Amino acid sequence: MNGMMIYLTETGDCFHCHGIPLMTDNAFHNIGLDSVFIGADLGRSAITGEPADVGAFKAPTLRNVALTAPYMHDGRFGTLEEVVEHYNSGVKRSPSLDPLMTKPGQTTELGLTPSQKTDLVAFLHTFTDVTFISDPALASPF
Repeated sequence: MNGMMIYLTETGDCFHCHGIPLMTDNAFHNIGLDSVFIGADLGRSAITGEPADVGAFKAPTLRNVALTAPYMHDGRFGTLEEVVEHYNSGVKRSPSLDPLMTKPGQTTELGLTPSQKTDLVAFLHTFTDVTFISDPALASPF
């Protein structure tokens, strides 16, 4: 329950991009992975040419997120703990940083305690549907 409250409130701020029921808003966001962007890190702007789209990638669904490592468009994070730490203290500023990534006072840090981070990761694990992933009717035919 603690992790759910972090996820669904401004404390963790997850729900803006990963809302219920799809666990995504299907929009593109620059979540502060980098402050300088080249090549594949240009994100949506490589297609649109829009400066506001630099570093923006589509928010993925978090359904079965515990099974989809590595995380981010370039696989830079191997664990959910690393992902949570990015949002907690690793967001990098850039002109196209999504406004959802800043808090009052223009800080980009969530300031979660170790216990809150653990609770949030535990909640993220509840998005894994073991029945779905073990259903033989949905298995690869190859």
